[in-house]
Amino acid sequence: MRWWVAWVVAASVLTGCPVACTKERSKPFQLTGEVGSHGPDFAVALYQTVGVRMAPGNRLTWANNGTVFDVMVEEIGRARSSVHLVMFIWRPGRASDRLVEAMAERARAGVACRVLVDPLGSAGFETNVKPRLEAAGCRAHLFRPLPADENLARNHRKLLVVDGRVGVTGGLAIQDEWLGEGLRESEWRDTNARVVGPVVEQMQQAFAENWQETTGELLPVSDFPTLAQPVPGLDDAGAGWAAFVGSTANPEVTRAERLTQLMVRAATKRLWIAQSYFTPNGPLSELLRERARAGVDVRVLAPGDLNDQGIITVAQRASYEALLEAGVRVWEYQPSMMHAKTMLVDDRLVLVGSINYDPLSFNVLEEGSLVMEDLDAAKQMEAFFLEDLSHAREVGDTGQARR
Repeated sequence: MRWWVAWVVAASVLTGCPVACTKERSKPFQLTGEVGSHGPDFAVALYQTVGVRMAPGNRLTWANNGTVFDVMVEEIGRARSSVHLVMFIWRPGRASDRLVEAMAERARAGVACRVLVDPLGSAGFETNVKPRLEAAGCRAHLFRPLPADENLARNHRKLLVVDGRVGVTGGLAIQDEWLGEGLRESEWRDTNARVVGPVVEQMQQAFAENWQETTGELLPVSDFPTLAQPVPGLDDAGAGWAAFVGSTANPEVTRAERLTQLMVRAATKRLWIAQSYFTPNGPLSELLRERARAGVDVRVLAPGDLNDQGIITVAQRASYEALLEAGVRVWEYQPSMMHAKTMLVDDRLVLVGSINYDPLSFNVLEEGSLVMEDLDAAKQMEAFFLEDLSHAREVGDTGQARR
């Protein structure tokens, strides 16, 4: 137990719990009121909620399933000043070899390569991968080596930032299950994005704070090439505007939970969710039901029997009855583990990143997701969401997947 926790416990025993001294009682966080799904209305709501400003002039391309490794290798190969990567899962294998070779080549060319990997998800990294990176000149560290002060406070972010100008994020892991197209049991289905533009500065900051915690070092000014640009107001927010929202542990409410609720609350016509560990808490479940009752087309795509965490499947299915009664439609993906964490809101708002709908993401993990207003990105997400539904079974009134 940390010293301050012991101090608080002792103080509570000696003086009485402060909560017991108030008539007003604490309650779970739940966002209320109407939220716009585009333009200044959403941009200002996002800033109020998570303290992050949307920035204009960004371009997004999707890099789903195994294509993400092609994109990462290509972008690393173009690096001229720095390659930064933080990953929850990095395990030896073919996918790992591709990334190691690409980073080693750039490091030998004088590019600064910095790598952070969470030890809980990365068996074999310290003994088999880290030495290869270091031998080529990369700096590689474990984030919060185990045992740690808080063993569950892990880094679940999935980020690649190249030269401070190009970013890749999503649900990916550097593991061979992420190779392929997600249509066979051995190939997981996932969604990732490559983005270019000022929003990469926010992705770089997310890496920087983790690097600083691990090494105590600041990144050089040159790693933030867009900081010198003027900061626009939010009155003109619209197409191409994006934000990267990093989240860290909080004993009350995290940015991950705030962002998730905001996206749900913003939906007025459509809310399509792909979620790998779909176990919504009470407030989030209530919001989903409320949106469906308000006439929003709420659809959830979750894993089926091939979920890699069986206990999650049990909890996931326990949530169905109340959602179905409210008009939420639920599908379970059949070919493989469905690992995506995405949201499509109305006609132009998309989210992709690492945030799960579970207590770990909402309370103790380092997380991060990209939010972007873009009609083309939304149309493309609509297309691959519908394609995924063609490989899924809809859950009926009984809570069972229809064949």
